[in-house]
Order: sequence, then C-alpha cells, then structure tokens
Amino acid sequence: MGKRTTEYFHHYEDCHHNRTNLALHMLALPLFVVACLVLASALLSLNLLALMLGGLGLSAALALLAQGHRFEAGSDPRHPENSLSHLLVEQFLTFPWFVLSGAWRRAWKACRRN
Repeated sequence: MGKRTTEYFHHYEDCHHNRTNLALHMLALPLFVVACLVLASALLSLNLLALMLGGLGLSAALALLAQGHRFEAGSDPRHPENSLSHLLVEQFLTFPWFVLSGAWRRAWKACRRN
C-alpha cells in the first residue's frame, strides 16, 4: 500500500472539487463512522436490530459517496481493486485528513471561483 497510498493522498484533492460532492462527503463520513461503530457493537452483542440499522446506515453512506462522485469531472480516486481496506482507509484517515489539513476548505472556496 506504500507508494499507491502516497499517490492517492497526493491526488485526492484533484478528485474532490465539486460542491455537491464535497457536501455529500461531509454528510456521509459521520454516517459511515457511526454505522461502522453500530455494526461492531451489534456483532459483539449479537443484536439483530442494531445489525440491521448499522447495515442500513452503511448502505446509505456508501450511496451518498457514490452519488457524490458522479458530480466530479475528474477521475474517481478509488483504487482499481476497490477493496474494503481501501474504503476504511479513505473514510477513517484520508477524508478526515483532507478536512483537517484545510484541503476541503480550499476545494470549497475554489468551487465559488469556477
């Protein structure tokens, strides 16, 4: 994952510059994280209702992310193998880094100028 991950981080901003996509990502990320936590808790406690709710939340978050990427003119930043590990890295590390580094804000402001 080393070299590919570095390239992925480097080009992530290039694939996230549409306001609709940026807004949908800001909605989907917390939903994704909460859904993952609910699923993990449901599996540990064997709670069927929580398992269904977590699955529903995860499905909704993934649908929001997929819909958002349809608005982007650039290439989709996903790795070709579209693996579970890649998805988890993007949601728990890459996108939070994108927001906290100020890149999300720069991308949002750049949309106004375009």
